[in-house]
Formats: sequence, structure tokens, C-alpha cells
Amino acid sequence: MDNAPEFTPLVLLVDDQEWTSRSIESILRPKGHVVLKAYTGQQALELVTKVNPDVVIVDVHLPDIDGIDLVRKLRESPTITPTTPMLMITAGNVGKAERLEALGAGAWDILTHPVDPNELVLRMDTFVRAKQDADRTREEGLTDPGTGFYNVRGILRRAKEIGADAVRFDRPMACIALGPHVLGVDAQDQATTEQFIAEITRRVAGALRSVTRISDTIGRLGPGEFVIVAPGTDEGGALRLADRIMEAADKVAQEQLLDPAQLKELRKLRAGFCAVRGSEPLTPEDLLLKATMALRRAQADDGSFLVRAYEA
Repeated sequence: MDNAPEFTPLVLLVDDQEWTSRSIESILRPKGHVVLKAYTGQQALELVTKVNPDVVIVDVHLPDIDGIDLVRKLRESPTITPTTPMLMITAGNVGKAERLEALGAGAWDILTHPVDPNELVLRMDTFVRAKQDADRTREEGLTDPGTGFYNVRGILRRAKEIGADAVRFDRPMACIALGPHVLGVDAQDQATTEQFIAEITRRVAGALRSVTRISDTIGRLGPGEFVIVAPGTDEGGALRLADRIMEAADKVAQEQLLDPAQLKELRKLRAGFCAVRGSEPLTPEDLLLKATMALRRAQADDGSFLVRAYEA
């Protein structure tokens, strides 16, 4: 099966080392990629005002701006969508803290130079294909413009497709709903509540991107609330995935050096899930409803259960 991108991908390569740029270009050009080079962060920021790249590769160390800071700035550009693959590359070692900071800034992966040519081409084809699929979905009105994840209409369509595969191969699938436990937020202070929800949305979206699999489907239910449809996932797997997301969101919050009051609020994340087997299929609407009902029970709980399974 041919998994090559549907059209010629435009790669923005940001690296001040000529030999590194030429090396990557020599790998990608023969495979049909157009490589646009920038040698400083400022050049990259100017270029993205004029072009819409399909992939961005940023060197960790640039002469005028830190590579991670550049990733953050590029993510704010209107020509860079939430589903634009952004990779970082370095010739040195990357510590765990730096890797987490890069992922939190919006990078999809960090490559170490010299890169394996076959691996680089396969990664690029996979990432570009994912972006093209997301662009097509966005054009069909199935995505949330703020996060790039599916909206409710899109998540229901994908849940139907995943459910059909689960039935065909008799595999489990799960739906996990996440949202804030906002009892600690002053309901009379609308500005504070909106700021809290916006912060939760940003941090949970980042956590979801860092811990979910490519096969998982992520959707946004509403302000601060998300849903994941996970194929091949039973009840135990759903519980572990929910725990990983909450841990990742908590880690991101701690790394931002928030004050104790903000950190306390951002830790009030709850989850609910529904897991089924292919032999006992549910409609996408029922699956989403049961996961959401489990989330509501977790949100209404006094704090004893951060994650709740659906109970009839």
C-alpha cells in the first residue's frame, strides 16, 4: 500500500549549520520534498508569514534564539496549524527535562544528527500523511479550530470507523472523557473561571499529544473537556491511559512554575471511561454518552475517585 503524501510536501528547515542543512536536504529532495532553508530564527519567523509549510525542522541551538523558544513562536503563526508536524534536531545529547520542554512547546519529536536516511524519510511521510488527513478533515468541518483535534461530529465519525474494526476483529475499544473538577473555582468570577478553563485546555491538549498513540483519536467536547477513542484498549488499558494523561498534565503544570493556587486548581482534572469488546458493540453516541456520564460522576465526587468507569 502506498503511504506517500498526496502532494509535494514543503519542509521548512531552520539550521545555521550548512553541513547539517545540506545533509538533510540531500535525503529529502530525492524523495520529493521541497526544502526551504532558514539559518536563523528570525528568518524562519519571516518565512512563515509568506508560506504554509507541511513540516518544520528546527535546530535546538540557533545563533539568535533558543530552538525551543522558536518552536513556541512558530506555533503562534497563523500559517502553522496545530497539526503541522514540528521536529527538533541536535547533534548533542538531549536530557529528559529539555525533551519534555520541547514537547510541551509543541515539538512532535527530537532527532539526533546524524539521522538515519531511511528512518527520516519514513517519519516524514508518516507525519505529512497525518497532517494531510487533518487538513482534509478540517476542510470537512470535523475539527476544533482551537486545538486541531476532532469536534463532536468528527469524533463520532471516527468512533464509528474504529467500532467497525473492533467488531470485525473482535477487539476491545475504549472511550475516555477528561475535564476539570472546577468546584474550587469561584463561579461568581467569570473572568477567573474562563482563564482557568483556557489554561486547562492548553495543558491537557499538550498532555494528550505527548502520551497518546497515533492510533488513538482525540476530540474536544467543550471548554476544557476532551475525549479519546482508543482502539485495542480494554478497561485496564483505559485506566492506565487516563492516569498517564493526568500525570503528564500535572508535570506540564509544575514545569511552568505556577504559583501554588494555580497549581492546585490545575491538578483538579477528572476522567471517566467506557470500555467494550467488539462482541458487544455500542453506537458511537452511546459510547461517548457513557464515557461522559462516568466523567460527570468523577467531577461530582468529593475527590476520592479521579477516574471513574461507567456503571449502569
